[in-house]
Amino acid sequence: MPEARPAAAEGGRIAVVGAGPAGLAAAFRLVRAGARVTVLEAAPGVGGRTRTDEVDGCRIDAATQLFGSVYTCFLRVLRDAGGAALCERTSGRDALWRGGRAHEVVYGSPTSMLASGALPFGLKLRLGAHYLPYLHRHADALRMEALERTAAAGLDRESIAAWGERELGGAFVDLLAAPLLQTLYGTTAEEGSAGFYHALARQGMQLDVLALRGGAGGFCDMVAAAVVQAGGEVRTGSAVRELHADGDGVELRGEGWSERFGAAVVAVPAPAARALVQAVTPAGGEWLAGVEVRPSATVGIVLDRPVGTRWFGLSYARGESRALAAVCSQEAKLGGLVPPGRGALLALPLPHVGPRLMDATAEQAMDAILPDLRKPFPRIERMVRAVRVYRWEHAWTVFRTGALHHLGRFLAGGMETDPRIALAGDYLSAPNVEGAVISGLRAAERVLTSAARGG
Repeated sequence: MPEARPAAAEGGRIAVVGAGPAGLAAAFRLVRAGARVTVLEAAPGVGGRTRTDEVDGCRIDAATQLFGSVYTCFLRVLRDAGGAALCERTSGRDALWRGGRAHEVVYGSPTSMLASGALPFGLKLRLGAHYLPYLHRHADALRMEALERTAAAGLDRESIAAWGERELGGAFVDLLAAPLLQTLYGTTAEEGSAGFYHALARQGMQLDVLALRGGAGGFCDMVAAAVVQAGGEVRTGSAVRELHADGDGVELRGEGWSERFGAAVVAVPAPAARALVQAVTPAGGEWLAGVEVRPSATVGIVLDRPVGTRWFGLSYARGESRALAAVCSQEAKLGGLVPPGRGALLALPLPHVGPRLMDATAEQAMDAILPDLRKPFPRIERMVRAVRVYRWEHAWTVFRTGALHHLGRFLAGGMETDPRIALAGDYLSAPNVEGAVISGLRAAERVLTSAARGG
């Protein structure tokens, strides 16, 4: 049942700019509160980086791959939208390419990490004797849903490379910190905040890994459908170019159109958000200028046979590859994504390589990553049926040293000076789907509170 309609929400519709996880979470919260909502998305479909593409009969998750059991807000929204049945636990079995071969490991399991051949014995000893106790001591500050606490605890002052080299040795950086950050967050160990990495490590100590039947894009598809079913509107192919605010509300303008709303949630990447809100909320625009965003590309590869691995994701230890951070086997993730007798991979480039592939053709992208692909998959070029390059202008929010302190400034208040305009995006919480959803729910609460107060 929808919640009671707030009295002031009758006076005007609320626009949500952007139909990724942040925008759709905001829209869903708003329609359940009884608000009249219109979602405006520039792309032809919803989802952003959390979408699934079909290539030659294979369903490929073009960027976002898996979800953690600790993603409580993501799972609650999916459940409330009617999509709980989409979730399925996966094995969590991955691998690290080190010393010329793949070493299997189950992420989320400290026992598996310590038993895996991926890590040398000396590093395992240091992890057990020093790092796990360190994470336990700082547990209250290392919460992914409240990263500002990490900065407040003074853990955001150096990179994880600097911290790791000093405290645990180079193997920690090469085999743990660098592979995780470059694969999941498009960031190098030299850039990544030590506090951010520690929060990731603390969260990853005990979790189940989840996938969605039919692909990761099912989350956004399901939530968008629920918004429409509740009376909201989702318009794709509707790019918003300008945002203006006056005493009567908010005006959005696109190519050849303009429309008025009572309030707006701006749920697009930080650079695009800044372009829209700079004139309306100068303090917010100034803060957004301090958010670093990196472009990148991913490469989907359809094969004429399965690759036959037990593991889903293979990441490369630092120095073991020239172009690739990781490769993900779609067939090993979940049944039903790839037809029997076929295979499909998604290749994730290293942080410095991704921007160079933005203008690459499929053939050029394959040429760049093929030497690294051949390491786990010899003669893979003979298996390729189709290649598709996915280009992401705003692929990664870079949580480098100092970023958590910057986030804390925003969360302390005063950046969003017009109560009718709220920002949403993973850069306002944590750079993953859970962070995006959390930020969308917060933005919805902001505009609902403003509406309830009459302004």
